[in-house]
Amino acid sequence: MKKSFISVVALILIGLLVAGCAGNNASGSGSGTTPTTPSTPNPTTAPAPTVQPDDAGQPSDAFATSEIVVVVPAAAQGWIAAVHFFAERRGQELLAEGIGGFRILASQNVAEQAGQLDELISQNADVIVLFPHSDELDFAAQAVIDANIPLFVFNRNVNVDFNSRLLGSNDLIGRESANTIADIIGGEGVVAYISVPAVGSTNVDRLTPFHEVMAGFPNIELVTMTTTAISMEEALTVTTDMLTANPRIDAIFTIDDQLSMGALQAIREARRTDIRAMNGAGGMQAYFDEIATEQDIYLFTATFSPTMIADTIDLAVAYLRGQRDFPQITIIPPEIVTRDNVANFIVPDSPW
Repeated sequence: MKKSFISVVALILIGLLVAGCAGNNASGSGSGTTPTTPSTPNPTTAPAPTVQPDDAGQPSDAFATSEIVVVVPAAAQGWIAAVHFFAERRGQELLAEGIGGFRILASQNVAEQAGQLDELISQNADVIVLFPHSDELDFAAQAVIDANIPLFVFNRNVNVDFNSRLLGSNDLIGRESANTIADIIGGEGVVAYISVPAVGSTNVDRLTPFHEVMAGFPNIELVTMTTTAISMEEALTVTTDMLTANPRIDAIFTIDDQLSMGALQAIREARRTDIRAMNGAGGMQAYFDEIATEQDIYLFTATFSPTMIADTIDLAVAYLRGQRDFPQITIIPPEIVTRDNVANFIVPDSPW
């Protein structure tokens, strides 16, 4: 019985030891590895990322849901036709990139353009790129600002608090061209110039520095011509009349290549050989050809590229992407194109 009792006690003690070891392993504190069943967490839905609106309630990246509207004059002359071309090309690129919308509105005059802006206000347009007919559009442009619609201005000025304006340097075009003419004619002689008041600030911004430079040459006499539009036909007419009235003209100053083309035709038709220099402005391919081939008259021009409309559209794109800090004015300086470097600017497939 003693042996049986001891055996039973031994079995009981062994059982207790085994149970204790199993408990320790289950708690992870032992050296053994006991597989466990992972628990399944309660499913949760992460909140969708939100785009914080700016002060005007516009999302900080509204590119895919917004429309850019480009408001421009009708393509009544070549440079503006090229502006249309490059605006349309940039718009196609933006549509391919996923912009919400893009369209171009053209107008024949200030009144029609003002009506377009009024309609865009009623449509609560997202952002407008404006190429004004003239500063007579100030009132309509102010209404856009009052409606809290972002406004980016190209080329001609409107006297309102726009987001930004981009243009070439009209001042440098007038100033550098005037200095070049004065240098070619030796600081004395008769210089005729063509003014186009109908184009507003462009006319003022190019003619003002021209007059400032000429004021420094007391031996230069000025003769004024005026047209109602930038066109070869009008330039041909007024230059023909001016040449008839003035037996001596040493140089001609214009604010646009198309005016220069018309004036050049008038000079040739009048068989005048006294004109020694004439400038242009813009970068017209046909005028580049004349610069390259004309031997008797020193022709040159200052660039004011129509591709800058795409740069202005990109300012509006930056706004839709969330940018709010823009320079008030961005000015792209001109390049002076002469017979010495004109080959670098000739682009056979250019629309203008």
